[in-house]
Amino acid sequence: MKRFILFGAPGSGKGTMGERIQRDFGFARIATGDILRAEIERGSAEGRQARAHMDSGGLVPDELVIEMVRRRLQAGDLDGGYVMDGYPRTLRQAEALSQVPCDGEKAVFIEVDEEQAVGRLLSRLTCRECGAIYNRANKPPLRPGICDVCGGAVEPRRDDNEQSVRERFRVYAERTLPVIEYYHRLGVLARIDGNGPAGPVYERLRGLIA
Repeated sequence: MKRFILFGAPGSGKGTMGERIQRDFGFARIATGDILRAEIERGSAEGRQARAHMDSGGLVPDELVIEMVRRRLQAGDLDGGYVMDGYPRTLRQAEALSQVPCDGEKAVFIEVDEEQAVGRLLSRLTCRECGAIYNRANKPPLRPGICDVCGGAVEPRRDDNEQSVRERFRVYAERTLPVIEYYHRLGVLARIDGNGPAGPVYERLRGLIA
């Protein structure tokens, strides 16, 4: 099975690109946010621990995230290939992922200007129930305030304010530099320009898969 890794700062468009790859290539899409929500809803021991860290405003420890992703990668829906959406975020996570065999791997860093990323995140809306993501500017829900997928309430995330977004951008840049260097050393790293509309960005990305 092939493994395609997408990573980039908050607001770089990883989620949108991951969804399009899933749609066009039939890859399973694996996003840590989805995994965390599923484990929390399931009430697993890892989910309860993750929820405690999230509720206190802290980061979910690497060992918890790695274990949840490892379990997800044992599912039987990955034979056609899979795309990692926003994982790994740390060097430890990257090294753990490399222990999972695959037939071929490509890591793509989506580079985006801070101002553009901040603007995207300040326009973002999220379903409170299923986590579906929308954008006021270019991807609003069909009915204002109501999720197209599950009918839940769609609203801005509490931490999508300018101060918080800029701090997340800064922290991401610091934490991710070793990950970029790691995949560069492995010889599987590609970089694409993530600025501008999603369509042209996806065409640049698509050329790395086809």
